[in-house]
Amino acid sequence: MTTVEAQSIVKELSEWEFPLLFRMSLQFALFKTYGIPTISSLLVATRMFSNPENASKRYEDTSVLIGEFMAHAPNEERTRQAIGRMNSLHSPYIKAGKISNEDLLYTLSVFVTEPINWINTYEWRQLTDMEICAQGAFWKSIGDAMNIKYSGHLKRHTWKDGIEFYEDIADWAMQYELEHMVPAATNKQTATELFALLLFYVPRFLVPFSHQIIGVLMGERLRRSMMLVPLCSLPKSSQLLQ
Repeated sequence: MTTVEAQSIVKELSEWEFPLLFRMSLQFALFKTYGIPTISSLLVATRMFSNPENASKRYEDTSVLIGEFMAHAPNEERTRQAIGRMNSLHSPYIKAGKISNEDLLYTLSVFVTEPINWINTYEWRQLTDMEICAQGAFWKSIGDAMNIKYSGHLKRHTWKDGIEFYEDIADWAMQYELEHMVPAATNKQTATELFALLLFYVPRFLVPFSHQIIGVLMGERLRRSMMLVPLCSLPKSSQLLQ
C-alpha cells in the first residue's frame, strides 16, 4: 500500500465513515500524551498551558496541522507546508534536548493506535485489515517526515505493511506507558486546563457527568498519572478534579 493510498483511506474513515469518533479519538490521543511528565513539563515550562487561552491556542494549532496532512494527499503543497510547520515548531526544542525521540515516538504511537482502539470498541463495526494497514502506513509516513528514529525502540527495523508497524508500535507504547506514565504535578496542571477545554461547549448541568465519562475513558493508569481522584472514591461527580 502506497502512502497516497493510505492517506485516501484514512481520509475516508475520518470524514465519512466514523467522523465523530475518529475526531474524538485524536483529541484523546493528544490528551493522553500529557500523562507523560517529560511532555507535560515542557508544555508548562513554555507556558503553553499556563492559562485557558494558551491551552486553547495550542490545542487548535495542533488540530489544524494534523487536519491538513490528513485531509490532503502527501504530494500536495498544503501537506508539505503543514509537516514543515510542525517540524519547525519542534526543532528548537529538539536541538535543546527538551524534546526526546521517545517523546515524539510515543506521540506518534497514540495517533496510530487510539483511532483503531476507539473505533473497534465503540463504533458499529470494527476496522478491516486494510483500514488498519492504511492507518499504520499513513502515520508511519508522518513519523518518517518528522525524522523519528525507530531503531533501538521498536522490535523491527522494517515492516512489510502498516499492520505490522501498528502492532510493533502498539506493543512498544504499552511498555513505555508502564515505565513513564507516572504521577507528576505538571501532568495534573495540563489535565486541569484540558478538562476545561474539552468541556467548554458542554451545558453546565452536564459537566459533572461529563467529567466522569472522560475519567472512565482515560483508564486507571492515565488518571493516576494526572493525579485525579479515583472514580470509586468520588463523593460527588464534580470532584474528579481537585
